[in-house]
Amino acid sequence: MLETLISWSLLPLGLVLGIALAKRGAFDSGDSPLSGPPSGPPSTELPPRGDADTVELQLTLGTLFRKRGELDRAIQLHEAVMARPGLSIEEAASVRLELAQDFLKGGVMDRAEQLLNDLVNRGRHLEDALELLLDLHEQGRDWPQAMSTAGRLQSVQGRSQAKRIAHHHCELAENARHDGDLAEARERVNKALASDRDCVRGNLMLAALAEAEQDWPLAIRCGIRAIAQDRRYLPEVLPLLRRCFDQSDDAAGYAQFLDDAEADHPDSMAVALARAELLATREGDAQAYLAGRLLKAPNWRGLLFWVDAAMPGYATASALTEAFRKRLDAQPRYSCSSCGLKPGVLFWQCPSCKQWATIAPARDEI
Repeated sequence: MLETLISWSLLPLGLVLGIALAKRGAFDSGDSPLSGPPSGPPSTELPPRGDADTVELQLTLGTLFRKRGELDRAIQLHEAVMARPGLSIEEAASVRLELAQDFLKGGVMDRAEQLLNDLVNRGRHLEDALELLLDLHEQGRDWPQAMSTAGRLQSVQGRSQAKRIAHHHCELAENARHDGDLAEARERVNKALASDRDCVRGNLMLAALAEAEQDWPLAIRCGIRAIAQDRRYLPEVLPLLRRCFDQSDDAAGYAQFLDDAEADHPDSMAVALARAELLATREGDAQAYLAGRLLKAPNWRGLLFWVDAAMPGYATASALTEAFRKRLDAQPRYSCSSCGLKPGVLFWQCPSCKQWATIAPARDEI
């Protein structure tokens, strides 16, 4: 809403300044990397340097173009301003920062990186330049550079970047695990936890690595530790824990774990479903147990399980479960607590708002 009001308030300014600049050929002052070359030769009739207010107005108009998605116009305007003689050091730095954001939004990463590194080397707009460089390295999945830039940003800001750096280590651990180097993966996860001991992703990864190496007790400990750190990930951890308790031939341990989990998280339907499944395997009254839970907090997964348990083999039950399953498939599996994005897979960095560890399993409610 605020951005819309700002855009409307700047519209008269944009029209006046745009007409003035167009008359002077400012929008035709060079090739844009996002479009073809201009139809005629670049104009050399750039306006002489005015006062700081004029430069600021031009930068404001360029920013407005960028926010409206008119990247060609934003870049041409900012490059025209950059070409003006007599810019002060601070004005030139401000133009470089705006151009870098134009290129970053347009996906011209090499030009953006060049401008941002120039600003960092000159010590101008240092915090903003490092923030944008960090975003750039993360988009390019250059995790060593991202960690280095996060460390510099931490020194400049005086605010911890430990959480972000921990995820950079986890990304490298994922790469190592994909390549089959479990030792390197474990070392990277340990570095992640050394950076941020509350990194739930680190313990989830340690549990997965331990399971891959058939170290069932370690996998169970790491999985339980992850739940203690962030209960939202219970649905992610429960299948691993059941597999590891089964492999350990420790049915009593798994039952005790579920008892403790239900006591600690009485509103968790993921735990309730796990208990119902365990009751069903032991010929217990899973249907009655789950009915009590569903009366308090109905959800689609629970209803699907209850219908299957209540009317096994009946055509009516098959039709109901099929309807419930379709409804369940339409439910978002995950949700971002920062921007509300509802993806179908677990991203550790939200594709929309770029925040780390804000996506978790969504609540399954009717």
